[in-house]
Amino acid sequence: MDDGQKSESTPEAPAPVFLGQTFGEAQKPVFQSTPQPHLEGANSPIYVKNELQWGESNPPPPSFRWGQFFIGFFAPIAVVVFFGFIADFADSGQYDDLYGYEDMSVSPDENGHYSAPISVRPGHEMDYCSIYADEWSAEEVFCEVKWDDTLEVRQYLEPIAQIQPLAFAMDGENGTFSVSYNGTLINANDVSGRLITSNGSLYDFIFAADHETDNTTSTSYLNSTFTPTNQTLYIYLDALFFSTNEVLEVHSCEGALIFHQCTANQTETGYAMSVSWLGEREHVQIGEFTNSNETLWFIPNGDELTSYSVYIQTYDRGLDESLSNQDRVFEGVFCMMPLVYIGAIIFSFVKGKNALGWGLLSSSFFSILLFFGFIVLLILSFGGGF
Repeated sequence: MDDGQKSESTPEAPAPVFLGQTFGEAQKPVFQSTPQPHLEGANSPIYVKNELQWGESNPPPPSFRWGQFFIGFFAPIAVVVFFGFIADFADSGQYDDLYGYEDMSVSPDENGHYSAPISVRPGHEMDYCSIYADEWSAEEVFCEVKWDDTLEVRQYLEPIAQIQPLAFAMDGENGTFSVSYNGTLINANDVSGRLITSNGSLYDFIFAADHETDNTTSTSYLNSTFTPTNQTLYIYLDALFFSTNEVLEVHSCEGALIFHQCTANQTETGYAMSVSWLGEREHVQIGEFTNSNETLWFIPNGDELTSYSVYIQTYDRGLDESLSNQDRVFEGVFCMMPLVYIGAIIFSFVKGKNALGWGLLSSSFFSILLFFGFIVLLILSFGGGF
């Protein structure tokens, strides 16, 4: 080293010592984390705090949406009325085609034969029929629809009656009446009847009668008493004989209540006596409805000629099944309406359409009040409140 030059050395700063590092140990590198930008698609949430800035004011609350409210209020009522109108419109006129009716009077020709044209609608089948004489007749004719939809006209065979009615006598002033008959000496098993005044009111019941027999003539009598009166009385009496399965009937031909028809001779006497039978009687076919020419015809057995009233009802089975299926569809729709209504209420509040939800709820409350108001109105109307 040259003289005149001073040996000078630059002092170095001491190495830093970190917590946890031993003196004299080599320095460990220090890593400093830097904030990284948020990558799009990362799962870490970003929280933004909205605070009012200087000079800003609170926003006004949203106004109630009356339009949604009235939509929710009137929509359920409109839907129910609409579907009711559609169901009524779909059924209107079709039920009129479900049944067909024929009502007529049939008279005999010169040979005693009866016939009448019957117009049956396409697709219809026989459903019900009735035939009855316009005047009293012993030839009991009737009709029936068979299981295969055919119509038969039949006539009861006249059985041989064992009881022959003879006479009837009634004395109102003394309060007695008597019925005489032949054919059996056995007393009637049951006697029932009524005495009716001229104005149709009930005067007395008849529940029993004394039985007497005249052995010389084999004539039997049913005698009974009632409270004497000067009024004109009419009688309706049935005497049942189980031993012969017969019913001896006595009835007046005039009065306020007429249940039987009388012949000219019976009308002159003022009463009629006849015998009917208990249980099913034998009958035969005397006619039918012929589909080929759509004609109802029958030939009664016997000599009596009288006109008959005929009533026939037809039925469209295919249309009935179609209407039943249609009604089930509409019933299913109406049954689903409450579920749809509840779902609409929940959906409205979940989606924040509170006005619509309150309108739907108000519609149900209004319907309930309207229903009870209608019931109260009916009670006041029929209960004399108005």
